[in-house]
Amino acid sequence: MKNSMIDTVLLTLIGLEYVGFGLIGLVNPNAAAGLVGFTLNELISLSEIRANYSFFVLLGFMSLISLYKKPWQKITYLIVALLCGSYVFGRIVSIALDGTPDTRTLWMVFAVDLIVFILSFCRYKDLSRA
Repeated sequence: MKNSMIDTVLLTLIGLEYVGFGLIGLVNPNAAAGLVGFTLNELISLSEIRANYSFFVLLGFMSLISLYKKPWQKITYLIVALLCGSYVFGRIVSIALDGTPDTRTLWMVFAVDLIVFILSFCRYKDLSRA
């Protein structure tokens, strides 16, 4: 069965984004941290960033593979929705508890996470009905 245009575009963008940013964090955690405006001051922080960003690489490849293995699409969208939804929730909690950072980076990242959450969740629901 052929992919819909929305799945082709969305899974390609998700895949490229997560593989790209994931590799940055996996290879150079300090560069990844710098993209969102913080520094890594402890050796363990390098491991924590690499651990999280390795998941991004795997999720990115899963998104790209699901373009050719259609049965993977539903679970891929669910994982992306859970990941981005948890990021949106965590950022809201952080704003409520810590205040709003004095940076536009937060709002850009928040907006991307929210949009990807909504799109992935909607595609998951649509594929669940099919």
